[in-house]
Amino acid sequence: MTDERDGRESRTAAVLAWFLAHPSAWIGVRRLADIGGFAAWRTRVSDARQIVSDRGLGRIVWNEDSKDSQYRYLPAPPVVRQPTVQLPLFEAGRR
Repeated sequence: MTDERDGRESRTAAVLAWFLAHPSAWIGVRRLADIGGFAAWRTRVSDARQIVSDRGLGRIVWNEDSKDSQYRYLPAPPVVRQPTVQLPLFEAGRR
């Protein structure tokens, strides 16, 4: 049982790594089957989608074409944090 779980996790990691290494590129199901396993690529993609979502890394989307299914990873936009500056309060009567 442990070998099966380890195999699943390593294949999911491989699919996830492929998406992360190729942001915004469409990846066809044949490539995903090569990476994630012929009979299990959909599960690996689903697992990778969940990981990306849970970690706030962006999302993996499907092109919604059943005849030529493809998926791609869309990274989350970077979070830019600017230091806050306290502005002086306006005092009535002073210019």
